[in-house]
Amino acid sequence: MINKLEIQKVLNKYYLSGLVESVKWTIESNKLEIDFQSPSKEMIGRINYNNFPLPDAEIAVYDTSKLSKLLDITSGDLMLDLEKQHKVYTKLNIADSSYNLSFSLTDLLLIQDVGNIKDKGDYDVEGELDDTDILAIIKAQKALESEIVLITPSQNLDGQNVLTFTFGDNNTHANKITYDLAGVKNNNPQVQEALPFNSSIIQYILQNNKDAESSRIKVNLKGYIKFEFEGEDWKSYYYIVRKTEY
Repeated sequence: MINKLEIQKVLNKYYLSGLVESVKWTIESNKLEIDFQSPSKEMIGRINYNNFPLPDAEIAVYDTSKLSKLLDITSGDLMLDLEKQHKVYTKLNIADSSYNLSFSLTDLLLIQDVGNIKDKGDYDVEGELDDTDILAIIKAQKALESEIVLITPSQNLDGQNVLTFTFGDNNTHANKITYDLAGVKNNNPQVQEALPFNSSIIQYILQNNKDAESSRIKVNLKGYIKFEFEGEDWKSYYYIVRKTEY
């Protein structure tokens, strides 16, 4: 059994408001692992969920939006079951107190391989994100709907290390919003390079991980950031590569 809201949260953390549709689910010893990447390949990530009520298997979910719509009509606790033909899993069966639903699975060969990042842990800036920070960044992105956010390690007026998020076009006369993430650890204070990232992807990530008990951002000034989130039964992380054409 798993609660409807829990499995919806799992989907949302990789689906990211429609950004990622097709993924492979790997279940081993009741632990679910899903690797995923954006179509542009500028973001890759993983979610791990414990106590997932399915047997050991690898299944291909090609159309997450359809699965999400099926889950929308259910309520409460759900029974999950896999159906297979000739050793190939073909259906994910879902049942609550009222409905019995069948979701068609696809061939694993139709799922795109996810890229790999060798994380050496050599981050220049690291910081915690609390609920206030997450909400502020989401609101700033929505207010301007800018596709780019500049992330810059800097110092505030009190001389404290901050990570500055600047939303708005790279134009002197454009509207801009800046937000300083305070309390960061800067391992390379002599460098204050502004790195451009896809702000929509960041907004999707933060929006769908607001339920995390802990949230972190890590910046490598060579050109990528990592978001880490953790809840009671799950962990997720996301790597985002800087925009190159900005």
